Amino acid sequence: MRTTWILLSLSLLIPFQVAAQNLPITALPFLEIPPSPSLNAMGSAGVALPSDDPHAFLYNPAQLGIAARDTRAAGTLYPGGATDWLAIGDLTVGSTALFAGVDLAPLGVPLVAGIGLGQTALNFSERIFVDDAGQTIASYQPRDRYHALSVGVATAGAARIGIGTTARYISSTDRARMENDELAVSSLRGFTFDAGVLAEADISRILGQPSIGSVQPTFSVAAGYSQSSIGGTIAYTGQFSSSALPRTARLGWSASGGLTMPLETTSLQFVQADVSMQAEHLLVRENEDYSFSYAALLGDINMIDNGLLGRGSDTVTGRHGYRVSFLETFALARGGFDGWGFQDVKTRGVEFHLAGPLKILGEVTGNARLADLASRYDVRFSHSVYFHGESNESTFNGISFVVKR
Repeated sequence: MRTTWILLSLSLLIPFQVAAQNLPITALPFLEIPPSPSLNAMGSAGVALPSDDPHAFLYNPAQLGIAARDTRAAGTLYPGGATDWLAIGDLTVGSTALFAGVDLAPLGVPLVAGIGLGQTALNFSERIFVDDAGQTIASYQPRDRYHALSVGVATAGAARIGIGTTARYISSTDRARMENDELAVSSLRGFTFDAGVLAEADISRILGQPSIGSVQPTFSVAAGYSQSSIGGTIAYTGQFSSSALPRTARLGWSASGGLTMPLETTSLQFVQADVSMQAEHLLVRENEDYSFSYAALLGDINMIDNGLLGRGSDTVTGRHGYRVSFLETFALARGGFDGWGFQDVKTRGVEFHLAGPLKILGEVTGNARLADLASRYDVRFSHSVYFHGESNESTFNGISFVVKR
């Protein structure tokens, strides 16, 4: 028994592979499943939103260098191990991520650098072999998985730019068969790559960090671009021709602003608001001879309508996200996306931080050591709902650990 047709038929159900105009169906659509519970709440518009989210480098590898200025290390996991994906049978997604940052200034290099590790797997339900009497003689579970290694560097200062790249080692179950009364399962293996750039300007620092009484406002803007799944083609056993990997361009911008209050023992960010816009487009083109070529850097992305305003079209997915955080304790997020087969998809989420309550407790008790601890370490719980209110609604939960500089 082969799993090729099972895997291909399921891949057609992955919403990121909705056919539109001349865009072909590509191999391994699971590469485009967004893994971050935090960023998913904002419509997965993460290409240009600077973040210490450990999964952020999977949206844009240039995130690593930008985050490394303020963050030493961070890691995240799904507390349940996996999340149901698209409400399709037993289809589940599991992911973990880790990154570490280092300041290279002590070595005489005016840069900060980060390295990221990640693993994401799409698990299918169990498949079985039966004999002529209908008795189960063997079983196995198909799986698509990648392991990611990413590096990024960025300049320091109020205005900075980062670049990064990610290599993903992919393993995908191809087929299973009985050989000499034993089960033999084979997988396709290979590499694919991501590359990205991210620029951020801290307007508050550029203006000399002005204050309003004792309150200090913060404001920054950023723009980013990435390409994901850069690689060749894959042919499953029994497939008529090879399929290209889902090479995708992403372009976006973000803005963040907030108010920080000084306390006796530390400082506390009273409120912060984030907005992020993003456009993405599949660059793959299928030629008449079944070979593949690729559109230019932006493909069909329109800089204004798609990139700036986050609107979708027949061939471009437009994403948008908004988040408001209070007292470094909890955050509410909303977002969505449309275009390329989607229509007004909504995302939702909430996030809880431990740092804020510990800072407040340190201030109330006058415990400066506790407040300092809360300034350096944080534990977060993120909950997001993808395809909110739809039949394929998917829920993501994550626990993150963050170590600040």
